[in-house]
Amino acid sequence: MSTSKPPPAAARPTRIDPVVALPLAAVCLWWIRDLSFQWSSLVDYRFGWIVVLLAGFLAWERWPTRPTEDRPIAPLWPVLIALPAMGLILLGELYKLGVARTAAASMSLSIGCALFLTAILLGACGPRTFRHFLFPIAFFFVAVPMPKLLWNPVVFGLQSVISVLNVETLGIMGIPAERQGHIIRMGDVLVGVNEACSGVRSLQSSIMAALFVGDLTLRRRGLKVVFLIFGIGLAIFGNYLRSLYLSWTAFRSGTDQLRAIHDSAGWSVLLFTFIGVVLLSLFMTRMEALIAARNAAASEEDDEPTPETP
Repeated sequence: MSTSKPPPAAARPTRIDPVVALPLAAVCLWWIRDLSFQWSSLVDYRFGWIVVLLAGFLAWERWPTRPTEDRPIAPLWPVLIALPAMGLILLGELYKLGVARTAAASMSLSIGCALFLTAILLGACGPRTFRHFLFPIAFFFVAVPMPKLLWNPVVFGLQSVISVLNVETLGIMGIPAERQGHIIRMGDVLVGVNEACSGVRSLQSSIMAALFVGDLTLRRRGLKVVFLIFGIGLAIFGNYLRSLYLSWTAFRSGTDQLRAIHDSAGWSVLLFTFIGVVLLSLFMTRMEALIAARNAAASEEDDEPTPETP
């Protein structure tokens, strides 16, 4: 009498148990609660709530394609990851209570929360699930304020680049200009390239848009990196044009006219960057489709049987 083996059970999507979902939600809410103070007090990070929505959408968009099979790692590794996470969170909270709510304290707490999420996903689901949801976690750091140790070199570097390019371009245009630190002197007219004029806000917006749009529209990691680099270049170039236009306006029409168009020029840079990112996304998506079609055609040619010679 023959016995037939039952068919193998179909693979089921990885499930996140409510007991695991609660710690995940608690860590995310704690993280957002801490950063919400920075978002309300720092003008350069008012877009933080937008990042929350975008990161949530990225996680939700990944949910249907989560790994069908995964295995939690050994319990020792999540514990080893959670221990430094607890230390970083404790350090950030003590610094806030004893000194002030600074960007450095928020960065320490943010790294700790990210490590906690890593430990939970690895210990409850597995490495494949963690890698699948890694980008939404990393994307959230776009809204984490940078400590002064990192922020000042970025801002001062942008100020120097913009002011040098301005002076050189104004000289080509026949306008005598001299750079004095972050101030451009054109005769008796002085135009300062301050922190707001350095382009750091448009740079942050461009990085956020390039990461989000690139993840949704592109599949190749190399093209995503190229897309991000071009997005950053668009922001710097747009702010260079803005600063050049403001300097030219101050030289031709005076500082009063400069103040009148200053804010509208800033919004024009954001619009320029947004349109540029969208057009670049369309171009690179089409290029990726052409590459995929060419590779598919080449593989079909390789699979065709070669005719036998008599």
